[in-house]
Amino acid sequence: MLQKKSVLARLLANENISVQQGNFPTASFDVVNRVLNLPNWKDMSNDLYDLLVGHEVSHALNTPSDPEVLNIPNVPFSFINIVEDIRIEKLIMRKYPGLVGNFTRGYNELIEMDIFGTKDKPLDILPFMDRLNIKSKGRAAVEVEFSDEEKYYFDKAMAVETFEDVREVVLEIAEWLRANNEIQEEPESNEFSNDENAEDQEQNDNQDSNKPEGD
Repeated sequence: MLQKKSVLARLLANENISVQQGNFPTASFDVVNRVLNLPNWKDMSNDLYDLLVGHEVSHALNTPSDPEVLNIPNVPFSFINIVEDIRIEKLIMRKYPGLVGNFTRGYNELIEMDIFGTKDKPLDILPFMDRLNIKSKGRAAVEVEFSDEEKYYFDKAMAVETFEDVREVVLEIAEWLRANNEIQEEPESNEFSNDENAEDQEQNDNQDSNKPEGD
């Protein structure tokens, strides 16, 4: 199965990237070392697999590999990841329209798995970037409220087309949130994941028993 997944990912990315499958909490792509990590989740559906591979391969195709470009001063890396995810998912679904249904069904499945850690929690109490992440991925499957002020930044994030757009939007959002004392600094990173909520680590720990499982 891993060999099959490695071949598919390489074909999609048009390059000989390295693909690893293991006990990872979620899929991720290291844009510097060109390594795609796939979780070995129990009973992973074809839609969910295609979502994870399509998402991370789009990072391989479209996300800059230069760390100096990726690490934007005064912007938490999770902000860059979330907004870049919006852009790369838009691009991969344009390139491979057949993935649209896989992404929709795959994210519905992830929501049912509570991958975002929001089950039985009111979404309106979450930080803006968490709500942006959930809505941009779950789309019509989740109801997320934004104030009029927040809607301005939500719309700008959803409209990004180039990495320069991403850079401009995250700088503007970071400045806005910092002015409202709603930002926490983070260490730098070069690894893009499609699971960026503030409560992810706690949620991943809670789900280890029924998600990643070695063969």
